Order: sequence, then C-alpha cells, then structure tokens
Amino acid sequence: MTQEKADVVIFPKWKSSLEQDGLAALKEKNYKEALQSFNKLIDFEAANSEIMTGKLICLMELGQYEEVEELCQKLMRDDEEHYFQYLHIYLTVLFQTGKYEELLDLLDEVFKSEDIPQDLRKQFWQLYDITENLRTDETRTENIEAVDELLIALDTHNVKKQWQLLSMLRKQDIQPFMTEIAPYLTKEEIEPVIKTALVQWMQEQQVDRKVTVKKLGAEVMVNPVELPDILSHTSARQLLYLLERVEQDNPTLFEFIQQLVFRYMYVRFPIMPEDHELPALAKAFYELGSSSLQLEDHEFPLHQYIEQEEVEAWKEQIMYYESQYFAVLDEE
Repeated sequence: MTQEKADVVIFPKWKSSLEQDGLAALKEKNYKEALQSFNKLIDFEAANSEIMTGKLICLMELGQYEEVEELCQKLMRDDEEHYFQYLHIYLTVLFQTGKYEELLDLLDEVFKSEDIPQDLRKQFWQLYDITENLRTDETRTENIEAVDELLIALDTHNVKKQWQLLSMLRKQDIQPFMTEIAPYLTKEEIEPVIKTALVQWMQEQQVDRKVTVKKLGAEVMVNPVELPDILSHTSARQLLYLLERVEQDNPTLFEFIQQLVFRYMYVRFPIMPEDHELPALAKAFYELGSSSLQLEDHEFPLHQYIEQEEVEAWKEQIMYYESQYFAVLDEE
C-alpha cells in the first residue's frame, strides 16, 4: 500500500459496494472484474478473509499460479485464524500444477498437527492418496521413458547417453526391464564399463537370476544378487593384501594404487583375475604406481620370483583398461 493510500480512509459505503461488486463478479465468473474490486480493497487495507479468498480463486482461474502460491504462503503465515482455509487453496494449486512431491511433503507435516478440522482432515487424506497414486504413475511412466531412451542409446552406441541414463536409473527398479536389458551384457559392441554399470544396477536392485556377461574376450554367468562390491570381491581383496607392505611403507603410494586397482577391476567386473595371476598383477600395479608418482625404484615387497615379462604384459593391460574407463567418463 502506498503512503498516499495509507492516508486515505475508505468510506464504508464504497467499501461495501466494492465487496458486493467483487463477490458478484466472482459468482458470475468475471474473474478479471472481480480481481479489480478485490485489489482496491486490499490496497486500502479493507480486505477480510473472504476477500482474500476471493482474490486467490480469481488468480487460480486466471492461471496465475505462482502468485497464488506466494499469496497463500504469506496469508498462512500472517492469518493464523484462517490458516487451514488458505492451506486448502495452496494444496489445490500444488495439485493442479503437478507439484506432487511438494504437496506430499507438506501434508506429511500438516498431519502431525492435531488442530486440523475433522472435515478437512478427511479431504486432506483423500488428496494425499490421490496424489501418491499419481506420483507413482508419473514415476513409472518416467522410468519407462528413460529405459526406452537407454535401449535406443545402447542400440545406437551413444556411450555418453548410456552413462548419463544409467547414472539416473540406478535407484529405479530394473526387474520389469530385465528381458530387454540382459542381452546387452553379451553384445561385443557395448563398452565394458557400460556392462559393469548394468551389472551394478542389477546388484543394487537385488536381481536374483543368472545372466551371461561377455567382455574383453571372456565370458561368465553370474547371479547379480550374489555378487559382492568390486573392492570386496575376493580377487580385489587378495590383490590389495599382497600390497599390504606398501600401505605400511608409503600410504600415499598405496592410495594411488588402490585407485588404479578399482578402475581396473571396474572395467573387468564381474570377470575377475585368477588367484595364480595376482602376484604378477600386484607387482605391475606397484611399478605403475611408483612410476606415476615418480618414486625411486624399490624392490616389490613380495618374496617370490616373478617374470618381468609377465609383469610388463599386465602393465599394458592395466593401462589399456585405464583408457577404457576414462573413455566413458570423459564422455560426460
């Protein structure tokens, strides 16, 4: 309200006339005309809760939802007596604009109160149930659309899109889509890192069925629900155990090697190294880590003879898998 209007007192007859005109226009669904009358009363601080409610209805009917939300929030703060009246309108707007998550969160808080009028409590619960069902349907539809996008990305070799969609879908249920997704684990053209992400999605969603994974010239059949996390896998744990002395002597080097191991295992997963391969592989990680950190050459802390030719072959493989890992992540 401007200072000029603040100094003017509205005449009772004019106030009554504006109220009657506004409410009559509202009844006739002349929302713009009604809004003009209501705004004049508000400007002169002559509006009661009926007028404020009338304004909110006009704004809703005119599609000015943001203004309705802002005004409702203000009135809910300032007019405690009519809080539930304004809350009802606010919830209606949230419902109409599809803000289901916000609506449900608000009602969760409201239901903690014992002051809700009984008739409104029943209405609010009905609104809650309807909204929850709509949110579930909406989420299901979004998931189906996202999986359809993923399948297209897998077929068109769009690795960037594959990785983005998998990152988004990881918390969603994969079970209804297993028939469509499982075959991609055997397709040669799918990147090893993407296959790992698919297996991890199945792990997280507790998929309890055998699937075949082909990657990097090898093949294995696994049950995702039975698979451990990558660094919890027996091969990874045994490999890091062989490097235990490094952890004691140089924690920085060990941390660097551990990261190398994770990326290497991520690309391979769930096809892991054999036990007899681990000593040479451990030495390869040790030498690569030392070289990368520009450390002086030290004897690998393992008391057994290992052919250096074998170590060099493992080093080449580790570096190749590093490039496979970062090729996908660099797509982001």
